[in-house]
Amino acid sequence: MKKYVTIALLLIALAVGGALLMFQGNDAVTLATNVKDSVLMADTVNASFQGVAGRVVSVEVGEQQNVKAGDIIMKLDTTDIDIQISQLELSIAQQNVKIKQASIQVVRPEELEKQKIATETAKESLEQTQRNYDKLTFLYSTGEVSKEELDNVATQLDVARNTLAMQEAQVKNLTAQNNTNSQNYEYNKHLLELQKDTLDSQLEALKLQKQRMILKAPIDGKVTKLVPKAGENISSGSTAAIVQSNNLYISIYIDETQVSKFAKGNLVVGTVPALQEQVKGTVRSVASAPQYASLRMSRDKGQSDTSAFLVVVDMETSSKLLPGMTVEVDVDECNS
Repeated sequence: MKKYVTIALLLIALAVGGALLMFQGNDAVTLATNVKDSVLMADTVNASFQGVAGRVVSVEVGEQQNVKAGDIIMKLDTTDIDIQISQLELSIAQQNVKIKQASIQVVRPEELEKQKIATETAKESLEQTQRNYDKLTFLYSTGEVSKEELDNVATQLDVARNTLAMQEAQVKNLTAQNNTNSQNYEYNKHLLELQKDTLDSQLEALKLQKQRMILKAPIDGKVTKLVPKAGENISSGSTAAIVQSNNLYISIYIDETQVSKFAKGNLVVGTVPALQEQVKGTVRSVASAPQYASLRMSRDKGQSDTSAFLVVVDMETSSKLLPGMTVEVDVDECNS
């Protein structure tokens, strides 16, 4: 009999204790809605060579190495482009000599006809380049192409315009020479200067390509993956390295009764179980959560439909914190 009394008293104690927990808001369901678990995340950037391809000649960093924005990650072979640059620099030097030596020239009719054909060809090339530029301008506005690709086409457009201007100036020059059998020194000089401008534009384009053959870290962070090795080829736009940002953040779901505690800029304090330490963060954004999140929260609480919100919190950096660690945030401890 005494045994049954003991069991009965134990059952009564458990029931009373459970009721007290529920009354105080410490039951499992309530805790599940007040203590939010999230995983530390870090953004990553896929670094690639923009508008250039080639053979990797050196890799300047290793995987898991910390880098600063602008640090060199790897380099491509620049032998071919160095030769082109040298040739253009020589042509520009020769053009400068021609400008100084410009003089009156006599032009034959067949030379004028040949120049008119060259002008028509330059005009067609400009029209094609303009169409390509207009197309890429639209794609850039929608985010489908990079600024570097648009700049490349813009440079090509400038070259095409200069080339057409040079050819048209040549036609006018030759026509005047056919009419008078001579040309003023200033016309010749202007023509040669236009030619030099074209060479200068081509040289700048090559130098820009050479600069892009050096891959630099886009952000401060850690290199988590290197794709090509030294000696391997890589194509334009292909991921060459993945850089993980030093900035860590968490994402938590809250219901509409809790959203007032998470205004943008508010301080959030969480606990990292793996470290048994508290960490601080700042609310980056608050937005309506997807519909499935609201339904899930409603079912968990056994209530009618409740709207859910997604809160993103930027955490203070620490050498101890690593992506993948769990962070617990007690909503009740957050200040409105």
